[in-house]
Amino acid sequence: MLRLACLSAVALSAGLCSASLAQVSGKVMFDGNPPEMPEIKAIAAVPQCAMIHKDPVYDDTVLVGDKGEFANVIVYIKPDKDGDLKGPQITKPVVLDQKGCMYSPHVLTVEVGQPVEVKNSDPFLHNVHSLAIDNMVFNFAEPNLMNKKIDPFTAVETFQIKCDVHPWMKAVVRVFDNPYFAVTDETGKYTIDAKGLKDGSYTLAAWQEKYGDLGTQKIDVKGGKATGDFKYKPAGKAEAPAAKVIHLASATGTPACCAAKETKTSVAKTN
Repeated sequence: MLRLACLSAVALSAGLCSASLAQVSGKVMFDGNPPEMPEIKAIAAVPQCAMIHKDPVYDDTVLVGDKGEFANVIVYIKPDKDGDLKGPQITKPVVLDQKGCMYSPHVLTVEVGQPVEVKNSDPFLHNVHSLAIDNMVFNFAEPNLMNKKIDPFTAVETFQIKCDVHPWMKAVVRVFDNPYFAVTDETGKYTIDAKGLKDGSYTLAAWQEKYGDLGTQKIDVKGGKATGDFKYKPAGKAEAPAAKVIHLASATGTPACCAAKETKTSVAKTN
């Protein structure tokens, strides 16, 4: 059971679901007392949003279970050099939903070229505004229950998507140039579909939006299988995060705050 009331935004990576027996799996744990996430009190001021939630809704930047299970952590196989880690293209669409005035999942992982859809499960207006720099920027309204197809992402990047109508609504998107990534669930577990990954030694990395890089480790893949666990202990006092815009020019870099310049546009396609 998580400490936070809001579990709906716990991310599930599009790469998790596969019938393949080739898997890199493990668990990510938080060592210490996690920061207390603030209640999103602005929801109560919007009747359409407030009526959906019987209980308070909390910021979902850091989700840690009672035993330290660390959710919403991106775990991925790190290329030794650009372009040297290839695998089968993910063809199943990844879906970002707007449900209960929150983005779900809160952390979205996607491969370059993978189909992307944005869904509105709420019967009222939401706005979907991407703060990408290396990928095409989009900014459109979804006025009611509907679903839109977005042009696939073309560059490795980590950025934020927000709702201009409900400013507390934010999602983190990370784009990879290979299919070997996953996001931890509410139990801290992850599973990377390792189909097409050759046996050998690889670097496994973990990243979280507040704490950035959580560490790396070497894994040996044999028969398409390997395991890797992480335990993260923050330096100093764990404090609630300040709101920020995340952008990485490279998926292997360190998070930095910056203002996204909307120099490019993308036309969303409607089903």
